[in-house]
Amino acid sequence: MGIQRVSSKWAKTAVLQRSRIVNEYIPVTRKYSRQTLERMTELFESNYIKPDRGTYGNGVMRVKTTRLYEPVVNSEDSTTDTEVSEETNDRNLPDEPEASAVTSKATYLTTTYQLQYGTEERSFHSLDELERALNDRIQEREYIIQQGISLMKHEDLPFDLRVLTQKNLQHNWETTGILGRVAAPGKIITNIHGGGRLATFEELVLPHLQQDGFKKLRNELYRLGIHTAVQLQTSFPRLKEIGIDIALDEAGRPWILEVNTLPGIYAFGLLPDKEAYRKIKRYAIAYGRLPSKKSKSSRPSPKAQASSAKKRVRR
Repeated sequence: MGIQRVSSKWAKTAVLQRSRIVNEYIPVTRKYSRQTLERMTELFESNYIKPDRGTYGNGVMRVKTTRLYEPVVNSEDSTTDTEVSEETNDRNLPDEPEASAVTSKATYLTTTYQLQYGTEERSFHSLDELERALNDRIQEREYIIQQGISLMKHEDLPFDLRVLTQKNLQHNWETTGILGRVAAPGKIITNIHGGGRLATFEELVLPHLQQDGFKKLRNELYRLGIHTAVQLQTSFPRLKEIGIDIALDEAGRPWILEVNTLPGIYAFGLLPDKEAYRKIKRYAIAYGRLPSKKSKSSRPSPKAQASSAKKRVRR
């Protein structure tokens, strides 16, 4: 039986939400619809809208909602303000509360939605306008909407983490690596294919946490990788590896953004810890993700195959 892959973000999220332990790490996530768009933009300042199926951060959009109370100014208020200005000098203005009292009683709420896709940004002043712009990109495809997490930053650029968990040689789940990804300037995703760059877990997190806090977080992420894999395996029994995208908020709390069942492993080979990468490859070979060295060496080279064919022809 082959290694199981699950492409639907919503299918994986729904399974994880059934675990009391794992669910605490999942931002509010719903299937996208007009109703959930309205509700989520009421609840959260930032929301991410993602294709249910997709890789490399393609199709991901962010909506930021800003609400302001604006003063109501009518002609009578304007006349009154003018008369007050003429009858008083500048030194007396701070002692006159009447003008501001009128304004504080009469205000109205304005809502602005800022939509970002890649580096392109557009603003809308109604939910209908926002929905039309989203539907132009979504079309008939299935999407999810997820509470935005204000990411911890490295040199003023947001970053997230990738936690790799694999089946080990004893067929148990083991977290084998953590790497960091820093977003490119102006981008809303950290994915390497979207211009992000690799970094070590230590480089990104140690400046924000004391050594004890760093060790505690690392242990928490290693345990979370195993809890997540075990929970997913209850519904997807042939999983062998997962990559968990983790956001750290500004307080250092980890959040699961999504889980990939075909995680990239070669990026770990670009990090300084080569022993960890050798273990990752060893496990991947054992469960069939990578070909073994033995199978590679036992396969005849093209030159040897040609020589063998000539000998058969001579016979």
